[in-house]
Amino acid sequence: MNDAANPSPAPQDNASDALSLQGVWQSFGDQLRRRARTRLRQYGLTGQAESMDICNDVMADLIRSQNSKPSDGPSLTHEEVLSYIMRAIDNQVIDTFRMLARQCRDFRRNETVPPEDMAIASAATTPSQIAIRREVFDRIREVLDDADAPAVDLMLENRDWSEIGQSLGIKPDTARMRIRRALDKVRREMGLPDGDAS
Repeated sequence: MNDAANPSPAPQDNASDALSLQGVWQSFGDQLRRRARTRLRQYGLTGQAESMDICNDVMADLIRSQNSKPSDGPSLTHEEVLSYIMRAIDNQVIDTFRMLARQCRDFRRNETVPPEDMAIASAATTPSQIAIRREVFDRIREVLDDADAPAVDLMLENRDWSEIGQSLGIKPDTARMRIRRALDKVRREMGLPDGDAS
């Protein structure tokens, strides 16, 4: 009986479970992109970050990794590739919050750098990673109320704490703590576990 609700091909034997990366992409590419879109939506990210770009980045990384190792190991299953894609999305969102938390702890904050150019320790600069970072910034602005949004916007403009405090009419340390609490609120709203953004 053919199940129209299950678009993935049924494996014919154990050897077909593990396909080449090209075979995985040809057989399961649409399903992988749909799952990536769903994960992005779970975080409230639906604008710039394209599931196809993320999938392509992950597939390119997997191919580079596979090419750098001897080919005596087993091929990857579509579930393993999907796991890599989900982790890539999760890591980009979590890394963005970690970067922002580091900015909150930075007492110096005197150099002006646009937020898109802020370095994330474990991130490269692929288009999908930049798009996810921008979308996370936009999502932060959407979630915050009128009292917290201007403070976070000033931080995303990479203003120093005294400038943020002066603009808001509060002490620099108070501004830093307000932003920290606002980011914690957004992190919870997006469903990120406590402590991942610290």
